[in-house]
Amino acid sequence: MTAPELRTILVIDDDPSIRKVLSLGLERMGYAIKMATNGQEGIDLLASGATEPDCVLLDIRMPVLSGKDALPRIREMHPLIPVIMLTAYNDLATGLEAMKNGAFDYLVKPSRLDHIAETIAKAIRYRDIVREKFEQDKKNEEYKLSLERSMQSKTLELSETYEKLKAANMQTVQALAETIEAKDQYTQGHCERVRSLAVRLARELKLPEDQIEPLEFAALLHDIGKIGIPERILNKVGPLDPEEVEVIKMHPLIGAQILSIVEFFAPAINGVRHHHERWDGTGYPDGVAGENIDPLARIITLADTFDAMAQSRPYRKALPLEAVLDEIRSESGKQFSPDVVAAFFNAKLYVEYFTLSRIDT
Repeated sequence: MTAPELRTILVIDDDPSIRKVLSLGLERMGYAIKMATNGQEGIDLLASGATEPDCVLLDIRMPVLSGKDALPRIREMHPLIPVIMLTAYNDLATGLEAMKNGAFDYLVKPSRLDHIAETIAKAIRYRDIVREKFEQDKKNEEYKLSLERSMQSKTLELSETYEKLKAANMQTVQALAETIEAKDQYTQGHCERVRSLAVRLARELKLPEDQIEPLEFAALLHDIGKIGIPERILNKVGPLDPEEVEVIKMHPLIGAQILSIVEFFAPAINGVRHHHERWDGTGYPDGVAGENIDPLARIITLADTFDAMAQSRPYRKALPLEAVLDEIRSESGKQFSPDVVAAFFNAKLYVEYFTLSRIDT
């Protein structure tokens, strides 16, 4: 794999052999490499302004200042730089905890160089999307302020500017959604179908209009946290073992963490974080129940589950329509909000869905 343009990777690791292997391998792929032997040295290098890397590889266990303690300081200094944790196999729980605290991903040492490079490329691609959004927001805000100062009476132009902002936001969300589906080969079109179903449910529930756009963002990005889940788990054929199940259960938290660095995603964060919570309180990651579940998440939960049952997966074929509907009815008040289930059946969204999806019912 060759980097399309020169990118800088900061490697923070106290093991000289690891540093040498990463330096030689990544430089051959076209990356510029900076080195630090412990967390404090890495922070000092970042603080000096001598380099602003595109990605940081951060070992967890180091003298002077560990990666676990260095991570929040790096995130505070450079919140947009993705940090990939390097952890020993028996430190897997620590790696997962680091992701909850803001790490983009983790790699278990030793990892193959091509896997490391793939993870770095994924992190940099995400950073590029976010940076482009920030730059576009800045230009849009400057343009909007200029209009407000010089042409306050021209409300039509301000309205057009707002529509441009909405369109730019949606383009960013769709680009991020594509990164999810590129990683999970069995969910092609899933995010868009969940968005469409969720919006139709929201209309039936008479959700306030100012909540529709955040709902669309949350529905499209409900699985964005899967960026941080190893592909061997996402695309595994057959049942997951208990440890793999716990890793999968991290994706709502990882998704909420990813969205937290972009201000306009704020209204959608809990919709992503809560989309695997259950009405009866037995879901994850927080175990909240009933009205304490984010309203957007209640809608997404049903849309997500419906689409998952109605589409084929590596471990089973798509379920027939009646089996899907029976399952949703039986889970009203358990997995799903009764109000959302009622709206689903009142609107009869499944009729159009199964027709358009051409699923054998």
